[in-house]
Amino acid sequence: MQLLSPSPAAVYSGMSNAITRISSTEGLKTLWRGVASVIAGAGPAHAVQFGTLEAVKEMMGKREGSAAWASTGTF
Repeated sequence: MQLLSPSPAAVYSGMSNAITRISSTEGLKTLWRGVASVIAGAGPAHAVQFGTLEAVKEMMGKREGSAAWASTGTF
């Protein structure tokens, strides 16, 4: 709903203007709020992706030294 009628205080002229105004108004730490939850979620997500890739490679019969996976960009 805020996008339908933005207040003049919430309108920024660009990304650098937004960063400057937010950090001066609310503090520099405000820009990093919420990053810990993203990092905590990215670790398990990448672990599952890597584990799945390795399981599929094993099921497809990839041999060490084979160039079969080079064409897919996955090493």
